[in-house]
Amino acid sequence: MVLFSLPRAGRRAAFTLIELLVVIAIIAVLIGLLLPAVQKVREAAARMTCQNNLKQIALASHNYESTNSVLPYGKNRFTKVGPLGQLLPYVEQDNIYKQFDQRVFQVQPTGGSDPFGSNVDWVNALFPATFAVSRNRVKTFECPSDDPYTITTAPQAGGVYSEVIAESGGLGYYYSSDLVGAGGLPGATNYVPTAGTLGAYTSASSGTTGTTGNYYASHEGVYVGEKRTTTLGIADGSSNTVVFAEYVGGFTGPGASGTRIRYMSWMGANGFPSYWSAVADSDTGNYRYSFASRHSGVLNVAKGDGSVMSIRKGNPLPATAAEITTRANSAWDALQCLTGKNDGLVFDQSAIGN
Repeated sequence: MVLFSLPRAGRRAAFTLIELLVVIAIIAVLIGLLLPAVQKVREAAARMTCQNNLKQIALASHNYESTNSVLPYGKNRFTKVGPLGQLLPYVEQDNIYKQFDQRVFQVQPTGGSDPFGSNVDWVNALFPATFAVSRNRVKTFECPSDDPYTITTAPQAGGVYSEVIAESGGLGYYYSSDLVGAGGLPGATNYVPTAGTLGAYTSASSGTTGTTGNYYASHEGVYVGEKRTTTLGIADGSSNTVVFAEYVGGFTGPGASGTRIRYMSWMGANGFPSYWSAVADSDTGNYRYSFASRHSGVLNVAKGDGSVMSIRKGNPLPATAAEITTRANSAWDALQCLTGKNDGLVFDQSAIGN
């Protein structure tokens, strides 16, 4: 009799140490290749959300105009409130808006006195009620690529901007440590309304004369002081005029690197001057006075017709008055033309567009 025996299953040898190390190395390489792609996808998504935020804000101003027959004012001369607070009901934040005493938003008659006392802004007007409401966060006002609340609260080290002085590029602020002690940090924004080159500029009052002063005055933007305008009042055309732009505040630098020193409150986001342009991320001198973003190489802006475009960072500031008056600095000049509402100049969008 012939006996058949079933073949025995061979015992599989385990991975050797070298094979295991090779597999781990291959996985590490694949992860290294994958992470930049994931980061790019995330940034692309964040950039699209940022553009949508700007679009919603620009369209909200249209809805505001439909209700009030005018666009929001750029800055209340007493409470220093800007357009974003006025737009709350039109970005689905009516519940926040109704918590404010409406006198905070009201424009007083010409020659009228400060209803809250001398030198009282929105932080102190009807304190603590107004300040408490201002601490609400509004998602539409924040770019997902940034976290403005990562700010130092060491005494007299960090601050929150509560006012923009367009004619001089000044930025009023409170120490973040004092604000925390008073109840908490105000709601932040990454978007500011545009005031043109230097807002309501007059050569006589500033001491700047000649064609340079005329240039500044002719490039006045939409959101300037308590001036009221309409979409039809934008003579250059709403599709040719930037009305909101990205902004990130101040850092120890260069650019948006290092410790965050300042961020902009949405209540105090007044008309912002475009003179300081959209400087490069490597800049160390004017970054906090410039339109800026946490996006790579570009920042987003909204036009008066509700459309959104990206512009390149790195527009050099004028080195001489001649660069301004002869319009030789094409990138800088293009942005001034874009933010001016009635300058009548044709801008070269390719000089700054992305």
